[in-house]
Formats: sequence, structure tokens, C-alpha cells
Amino acid sequence: MATDIPNWIFLTLALMALFNAPQARPEAQHELLFFLSAGPTYHDVAPDDGPEDYEFFFDVDILYSYVNDRFRLLGEYIASTHELELERLQLGWQGGEKSIGWLGRFHVPSRHWNAIYHHGQFLQTTISRPFLEQFEDDGGVVPTHSTGLLFETAHKLEHTADLRAAFSFGAAPIIDDSELKPFDLLDPGSSNRAIADMRLAYLPDQLDENQLGLVLHWSDLEVDGSHTARQQGLRRVEQVSFGVYLDWRWREWRFLSSVAPVINRMKRQTHNQTDAFLSGYFQAEHEFRHDWTVFGRLEQTNNTSSSDYLELFPHSVTDRQMLGLRFDLAMQHALSLEVSRAQTPSDGDFEQYLLQWSAVFP
Repeated sequence: MATDIPNWIFLTLALMALFNAPQARPEAQHELLFFLSAGPTYHDVAPDDGPEDYEFFFDVDILYSYVNDRFRLLGEYIASTHELELERLQLGWQGGEKSIGWLGRFHVPSRHWNAIYHHGQFLQTTISRPFLEQFEDDGGVVPTHSTGLLFETAHKLEHTADLRAAFSFGAAPIIDDSELKPFDLLDPGSSNRAIADMRLAYLPDQLDENQLGLVLHWSDLEVDGSHTARQQGLRRVEQVSFGVYLDWRWREWRFLSSVAPVINRMKRQTHNQTDAFLSGYFQAEHEFRHDWTVFGRLEQTNNTSSSDYLELFPHSVTDRQMLGLRFDLAMQHALSLEVSRAQTPSDGDFEQYLLQWSAVFP
């Protein structure tokens, strides 16, 4: 969590003043968006140190982008009832018609869900995210943020097909207090190790977003010195994940799916130990009227009870069966409802009810 909020506010104002100055080149373009979401969450159980039986959340996601010839700037900041954090700050350079390199903090390319939805709740149909796609501070067990270098490119195939690739290398999160903690640009530390990610995507039609892809992730996760596991001899975890995903639209239907094995080499003071689990989800959405969408998702993770790595994240939702409904209002507002049966490694099964209002301004 970011702690130097005044510095971030100063940085934001300085950047906006710089890029809106009169001497800026006339072709420069910029955009400032505010994604808002709010609503209650109810669980039918409230275990010790687990999910609260009732919570109310309010999130503001501020997204700023700037384009000037080949130069790019992208920033994203979250202010909510449970966090204040600089999620992304990227400086980019367009090297060719379909190639761009980035420097800064970004979403790792191996998580397709985050590549299309980011942090803006209005953009995604559902309220919740699948276990494989969860952000670090929301129960994610595979890193979703990295700070370093990111390269994206595309290659036109025969007819209208496209092959897209993204590669990244940077500083990995650390395992801190039952969650992953990404490298913080506003409060940098020295214990972050390396992370590398890759995504290869095939699009049958480059003018359409239908795609299937292959993802690969590797990270070296340091365990914080104050963590109980560190005191018990666990020094770091070397994690490897590879998987496939599908994002497909057909008439009024959309299908999102991914499956990936996650292999964790637990490096202890006296010995090393390897465990693995397989996780996947399948989500279907159907727009039965112009402004109404019904959706559902099945998630399952095996070996949860025998994974020492998952024991470090006892309240992460590893399995879920969910149904929901979304109503899109005029002027970029939406109301969504989700009902699900969820499971965590430590809390067992419980029912979850989510209601959300979301919007984007302007």
C-alpha cells in the first residue's frame, strides 16, 4: 500500500501541467477517466480473521493516458475503502507500427483478464474476478504487477489473422502478511527479486478481439522477514506457471476461460520442497437484451489441502460457482448482482452475495 500520498498528488499535478502546457505539440492527445464502483458484500459466515459477514466497498480508479508522436504515458491510481495505491505508471515508446516498449510498473502480460479490464470495474461484466486473475491484495497467489520492462508487438498473418506477443521482466512482489506485495514505486524496498512473463495470442481476425493464447510466468518471491513462515525457515518461493486462455464472442454470447498449473518450489533454510496445484475457470455471458446481461462462472482448484504454498494465503477464494445479472443504465452506469458459493483453504464453503453500482466519467 502506498503511504506517500502527498508526493503522488504532486506528481500527478506536475505531469498534467507539463503535458497540457502551451508548448506541447499540437498532435498530443491525453485522456483522464474516473472509474467508480460501490456496493455491499455479504457472506453467510464470518470466521476469525476471514471474510467479514458484511462489508461496504467504494472504489475510485483514476486512469490517465498521454500520447505525443511516439511517446506514451499511462498512469493508474486506486483510492478505495481498503487501499490507496499507485497501480501503474508506465513510460512507453512506439518503435514501429505495431511494437511498443514500456518502462515502469505495469500489469504482467501473463494475466489476460487484467490486460483487457485493468482495475476499472465498469469494464468487466462480473463483479468478482477468477482466482487465477485476482490482484495481489485481493487474494491473488500469482503476481499480477511487475516493475521493469515490457515489450508488446504484433505480426500480421495470412488474410486478416494476427499474432500478438508481450514479454516483461522486472521486480517481483514479496510474500508479506498472507498476501503478495508488489514493488511500490512510492515506497521502494530492497528485497524484491526477479519476475518474467510472456503472452502469445492468436487472433483469427485482427479487427475482432476473439483470441486464444498461451501464457508463461516465472517469479522468485522473497518471504518478508516478519512473516511467520519466514520464522519457520521458509526463505523464498520460486514459482512457475504456464497455461492457455480463450476469449471468444459468438452472437450474443461471450466465453472467457483459462487453465494453468502453478508449480511452487519452497526454498527453506534446511531443505527445498515442491508443490503444485491446477486451477481453471470457465465464464459465459449472454446479452439477452441490449442493456441486460446474464453471466455465470465455474472455478476449480485441485490440491488445495496439500499445497504448502496456498497455506500462505488462507483466505483466497480457490473455488467458486457463481451466477449474476448486469443492467446497463444510460450514460455509462451499470448495476450488477452476483450470487455464488465460494471456498477458501481455511474457511471452507460459504455463500457470497455482491451488489455493485459502477460507472465511468466523463
